[in-house]
Amino acid sequence: MDCGHLTTTVAPTVLATDECLKPILFSRRKGRVGGQTTVEFALVCLPFFAILFAIIDFAQIYFYENSLQNALRESCRFATAGRVIQAVDSNGNPLFETTNGITVPEAISDGHGEASRNECIRYWFLTNCVLKNFPISNIDIVSAPALPGVQPVVETNSITGYLTLLQTNGATAIKGPGNASDYIQITATYQLNTITPFISFLGGWGRPNWGSSTPVHVSAIVKNEPALLNFLHAAIYTNEP
Repeated sequence: MDCGHLTTTVAPTVLATDECLKPILFSRRKGRVGGQTTVEFALVCLPFFAILFAIIDFAQIYFYENSLQNALRESCRFATAGRVIQAVDSNGNPLFETTNGITVPEAISDGHGEASRNECIRYWFLTNCVLKNFPISNIDIVSAPALPGVQPVVETNSITGYLTLLQTNGATAIKGPGNASDYIQITATYQLNTITPFISFLGGWGRPNWGSSTPVHVSAIVKNEPALLNFLHAAIYTNEP
């Protein structure tokens, strides 16, 4: 008996199960990837910006220190020669005055009369400093008398790392630029505002200074030339501030 006519061909079918799972699986993976990216960014951005701001702070410190060093160099050259900032008239001609038969340059006025040599040195520092609004009170000048063959007594400041002029053979250093052949020290300090508190802590040379500023110090010890300082009138060449 031929049953071929009773045979029915059944076409294979493929269920759409995989097609349904793929969007669900992809959606779950997409959510996981997005959360992972957020966590990775949060972990990386903090040290990245900390390093970036630290680089900016170090660049600022380097710039300000170089600027102060340039002004300090010029003021030291000015101080050792026993000079003052000479006043001029309305036509720009330098002014002189005679005291005890000696003609000397007339110093600029500080608002209370002639400026002392100490003030002139500080003003000269400001003239050669590119930093605006630098406090003149942050420029400190001390001196100690020099004795033949005797080196000045100094110590390393634990905060600034610079030498501090103390005395020469028992003669304690005093305020002011001193006289001819004396040792003179000029120190300037600038409070630099930093972005990162950690840099201000490092700039404070290990001090517990977690504020928003760090001190930038420059200092130098030089010796006055054996000029005519002792022969000029005391109105200018005194240690008055």
